Amino acid sequence: MEPAGQLAPPVVAVMVVHEPGEWFDQTLAGLATQEYANLKILVLVVGDAGDLPDRIRAALPRAFVRAVDGNPGFGPAANEVLRLVEGENGFFCFLHDDVAMDPDAIRLLVEELYRSNAGIVGPKLVEWDRPGVLQHVGFGVDRYGETDPIVEPGETDQEQHDAVRDVFALPSACMLVRADLFRTLGGFDPDVSFHGEDVDLCWRAHHSGARVVVVPSARARHLESLPERRPDLPHETLRARHRMRMVATLSGARRLPLLSIELTLVTLAQFVVGLFSGHAARGWAGLRALVGLVPRTPRLLARRRSLSAGRLVPDREVIGLQMRGSARVTAHLRARDARPDSTRSGNKAWRERSGASAALGWCCLLL
Repeated sequence: MEPAGQLAPPVVAVMVVHEPGEWFDQTLAGLATQEYANLKILVLVVGDAGDLPDRIRAALPRAFVRAVDGNPGFGPAANEVLRLVEGENGFFCFLHDDVAMDPDAIRLLVEELYRSNAGIVGPKLVEWDRPGVLQHVGFGVDRYGETDPIVEPGETDQEQHDAVRDVFALPSACMLVRADLFRTLGGFDPDVSFHGEDVDLCWRAHHSGARVVVVPSARARHLESLPERRPDLPHETLRARHRMRMVATLSGARRLPLLSIELTLVTLAQFVVGLFSGHAARGWAGLRALVGLVPRTPRLLARRRSLSAGRLVPDREVIGLQMRGSARVTAHLRARDARPDSTRSGNKAWRERSGASAALGWCCLLL
């Protein structure tokens, strides 16, 4: 085993931990049982540490445990790896504290990264308590920064998504990134605390010419319970704000004026649709985030300038990787078609009452 460990490129698993529950022991066990020979583990503890350091070292005796002041969010906390770990060789495997990887996950990710010559790879994520149910196999992203989860809600894993393929983005719950690429990109956006740090990183990786690939042979269970664990956060507001920030800072300069008009019309349409579909909070969050771009213009322009050197790929190539139309509409139609017929029939009367306004909104979104 020792020669294999010397030949294998180094991987640093970077896990950000914030006041986890009893399930955390399974997360630690997933790391402890990894088959990969040259693995180092860095655990970044945010919030109240309590007995976490002892708990972590009991399961992972060789892990490096460091405290992070405050609770800046996953991305800014994970960026500590740039300060704590030197060198550009090998890979960083970023993990949420509610992810339990299969023993061969990191090995399979590294192998496929080399095979596909990718910059970022990620596993198939399944539900924590129902590992036979798919959760994520990457994201599709449209030009407005909206994400399409690709899989249907509650979709059973029957190997229908098991082909290795390029995706626009991967969840930060578990992603393996080339260390040199992560340093070149400057890590996660330090101004994105929660929601959107993964899409932003992958979007910038595409600008650099790196491939983003999902590796379904590698698997991990994910609890994905941030709203329940952090009810103090304005989740809809953060999603909308960070999405608008991505569009404003990562879209090409030539198409930004037209895209700004489109984004305004789409946001207004989503607000109207939200009023009639029970998602008024989401629509209002989008409207506030759009208006909030105005006072943030100087910072957004500064961000665009700082990222300009990393735009090595023509914007039209990045656009070609994005979804056409609306990711939100695509996800909505997929979820609707996945419902039982009785549920769809029960909603028929409501749709007839609100159909005119909703249809107008969806037409705007499809432009």
